[in-house]
Amino acid sequence: MERYRVSREDLLTLARARVLTTADLAKVLGTTRPHAARLAFDLRKRGLLTQVMRGVYASVPLDVNPKGFRADPFLAVHKALGDDYVFSHLSALTLLGAEQTVHKTVHVSAPGVRSRTRDVGDFVVHVHSVPEKGWEATWTRVRRGGELLRVTSPERTLVDLASLPPRVQDYEEGLEAVRSLLRRTDTQKLLTCVQETGNMTVLARLGHLLRASGADAPQLARVLEKIRSAVADASPVYMATRPKDPANRYDSEFKVVFPGGR
Repeated sequence: MERYRVSREDLLTLARARVLTTADLAKVLGTTRPHAARLAFDLRKRGLLTQVMRGVYASVPLDVNPKGFRADPFLAVHKALGDDYVFSHLSALTLLGAEQTVHKTVHVSAPGVRSRTRDVGDFVVHVHSVPEKGWEATWTRVRRGGELLRVTSPERTLVDLASLPPRVQDYEEGLEAVRSLLRRTDTQKLLTCVQETGNMTVLARLGHLLRASGADAPQLARVLEKIRSAVADASPVYMATRPKDPANRYDSEFKVVFPGGR
């Protein structure tokens, strides 16, 4: 397929796709994958595509300089890793509309994988390993750029946010995230997530965040009571702060040391 055979309609289709693989390109243009790979090379030279990584490309808007163009990180990671992974933690927070910030690191989760950090082109991806049991009930679908992405549910995302290490936590942002997610949270599903979480540190932080965010609604009473009883004999844990900081405060209900200064 020579350059002149790529029609205006083809280019519009590529633009709508935003991020696509060599297989996607072959399907769109009705050709073979080897031919699509050669065509991708030609389109990159023309500034119409930019390479995310081998076999994954992003379409470049006609009014944008290809050298400064950065693909949508969620679409790029989705195309690179496939549908076996679910966007989670801070990435889920953004995709669920609870936060506008797109963080530098993309978070994904899946059962049966090794927790690690890997590169997808210029993007850093933190892969989290999760238990297989009950996993299928903890994610939903969110549409972005013409794709339906798998994203952890608001209930699971609340638990995941409490699991982040103190060095990457922002206390005030965490409270705002919890307030936003609670508006779309199913209390029974949240209770199920809590019951399936055996990590006392995560439960203590979650209980504190729920209470500190103003979550005093009667329907959350069972959730808070479950957490309170689970951490009754646990040691104090830190959240979004460092040990021995003189501004630290202590939540005796959930045994959480958290930042002061307000």
